[in-house]
Amino acid sequence: MKRDFKYLQQNSELTLRQGVEEYTAGYEHLNKNDGESEASRWFFCHDCTHVIFGTIPFQLRGESINDVLTLCGTDMTIKKYLKFFEFVDYDVVLKSYVKRYKSKFKVYLKLASLIPICVVAINRGLRMKKKWQWFEPEQYLDIPLWKVRQDFGIKVIGPYK
Repeated sequence: MKRDFKYLQQNSELTLRQGVEEYTAGYEHLNKNDGESEASRWFFCHDCTHVIFGTIPFQLRGESINDVLTLCGTDMTIKKYLKFFEFVDYDVVLKSYVKRYKSKFKVYLKLASLIPICVVAINRGLRMKKKWQWFEPEQYLDIPLWKVRQDFGIKVIGPYK
């Protein structure tokens, strides 16, 4: 499903706060992610990375790019990021992708086809001017996305298929 979110535009005038609001409104099944629990705090920070990196959630492509950029362009370590997976039921996630792609094999085939774009994401993440502070997005909430992306050297990867 194609959506014309403004947060996906490289030079989006939306602030990070507005981008997160647009993102959240576009996916009504998202949790509130208000920071009231540890899980909601992790998901809020994760949602901020989708907005700042301009990626679409719930797609293998968008999630793969976002994960790679998180590991290469933020201060998140692999060890810390593994903790995030404690809050995600991957059986449910995998079943949703199997439903969409019709088999586990096709899901894995699709993931393999994303290796080239993930290499691009690795390169862009490593070339960022500075690392995004994964647990500290609040300081950027009222700054336009174009400005944050410019300051960090973030280039949105598109187009989405």
